[in-house]
Amino acid sequence: MKKTQYTLLLALSTIFYVLTGCKPAEPAVPVADRVKNSYVAQSVAEGPTTVYTAGGTSNTKPGYSQFRLNLSNPPAVTYTAVDGSVFTGTYTVVGDTQIVLSGLTPQPTGTNGTISFNITNLADGTVTLTRTTPDQKTGNTTNVYNLKKG
Repeated sequence: MKKTQYTLLLALSTIFYVLTGCKPAEPAVPVADRVKNSYVAQSVAEGPTTVYTAGGTSNTKPGYSQFRLNLSNPPAVTYTAVDGSVFTGTYTVVGDTQIVLSGLTPQPTGTNGTISFNITNLADGTVTLTRTTPDQKTGNTTNVYNLKKG
């Protein structure tokens, strides 16, 4: 009799644990949905040198304060470069690790209308993008953009 009560208690405890302890996993939000925002520069590195930090007083490239990357209305993109030039086109997220801006008009110098970035960090409200090709306007440097919603 004690063995039956012990087995019944163990079975009920297990069922209780399973019903209350296991919650369905939250579905993962696709990267394409997570990047759907308008961003401003938090900091920018041209090659190994940080040239801009938001709010910084000794920025060597203060023009990054006007940098914008608007991905809020897919697939449309508006890209405002360090020099204030504004480009419009479309964007796609490739394999959750890359953003490709294409059909940019007017065409940014040396790009044939396409600029791609590797997504190196994506958190709530921030993204870090590394340009996949050197930027002719910044002295052929590979730039890293730490962006925040803005």
